[in-house]
Formats: sequence, structure tokens, C-alpha cells
Amino acid sequence: MPNPAEDSAVLRVIVTTALGALPLADASVTVSTAADETGARDLLYSVRTDTGGMTPPMTLPTPPRANSMTPDSGLPYAVYTVEVAREGYTPVTALHVTMFSGVPAVLPVALTPLPENQSSGQTDLTATGDPQVLYHDQTNAEE
Repeated sequence: MPNPAEDSAVLRVIVTTALGALPLADASVTVSTAADETGARDLLYSVRTDTGGMTPPMTLPTPPRANSMTPDSGLPYAVYTVEVAREGYTPVTALHVTMFSGVPAVLPVALTPLPENQSSGQTDLTATGDPQVLYHDQTNAEE
């Protein structure tokens, strides 16, 4: 039987200006499931960053940790899509963000300012076919 406390992981997104120079407050962050075979996704979270550029903790469902114990148990991780946007910056979409059961993570996203007099930009896609690099959250994710 699935255990919601164990079969989930907490994701936080930190949004900064290019090269991580300054945190960006009030950026829109959406988290959805990865696209299925029809291209459809389910929206799970739509939040905004705080003054430090950080989202609130978002608890995401994951396969059981036991899936990582044997090769035939199924995928040991869940895959999500994270989209980040803020007025005056080029939006970014991170594909293949992987989450493992019980492992809190922080996804750093650096937005690039748009050229002067340009109101919107084309979305930058982060997709290499490999899972997105995350950092283990060293802070208490429940705060």
C-alpha cells in the first residue's frame, strides 16, 4: 500500500537573474507532470517566488523507494516539467526534472533579462534527454 509520507518528495525552485546574481521575487513557477503520449500534462502547482527568489515547498508524488532496490521494480523516480516566467525576462521550461522518494531538492533557475523595448521572449527549453540536475535541499523542507 502506498505511503504518502514516504512516496513523495519536496521540490523548491530558486529563481535568480542570469548567472545567479540576484534573487527574483514574484516569478511565476508552475509544476506539471511530464507530457504523456498525447502531449497532455497535469498541472500540480502554480506558485510565485518570495523576496529571496524561492518558492514554497511543493510536495510531489513519487514511486516507492523500494523501486530502487531491484531492477524489475519499475522506475525509482518521477519526472516533472517546471516552467518559470517573470515580466521582463525570457521564460524557461525545465523538462525531465526527476524526483526520488524522500529526497528534497532545489532546482536553480536563472532568467535572462529581455532586450530593452521587448515585452516577451521565446521560452528557453532545458532538455537534453537527461534528467535535470537538482541540488539536495540541506534545509528543513517542512518549514
